[in-house]
Amino acid sequence: MAGPGQIPGRYNIIVEGEYNVFDHQMPVEEFIKRLKDDDVPDKVSVVGLGDAFEDGDVADELARAMDRRANDLEYQSPTVQFVVEGSFHRSGKTYDLRYNDALHSLQQVFGPQLERKEEGDWLVAPF
Repeated sequence: MAGPGQIPGRYNIIVEGEYNVFDHQMPVEEFIKRLKDDDVPDKVSVVGLGDAFEDGDVADELARAMDRRANDLEYQSPTVQFVVEGSFHRSGKTYDLRYNDALHSLQQVFGPQLERKEEGDWLVAPF
């Protein structure tokens, strides 16, 4: 069974230090490249999402790359963690990431289907 924050076939968004992360870690920019090359590892932790939001172009590029590869990822069913610094805040029907005293809409990257896992304080989103 998958551990907390490690559900295969979904994006797992976890706060740094709250759950076990994978040894294989990569920055957002490398993850974007891996998405474009259809070379996403079976288990990976992606770091630097807060910085990607602060450079809005990177967050937008990430969202586009994730959207383009959604069907491939559903078929391959890797376990992808986004390890974030900061905290989650509910904003209506979705969630924001508080990072460096600013709120960033997670919906911008992950779409509207974010959900908080009942048994923990992490979010999941479909590919």
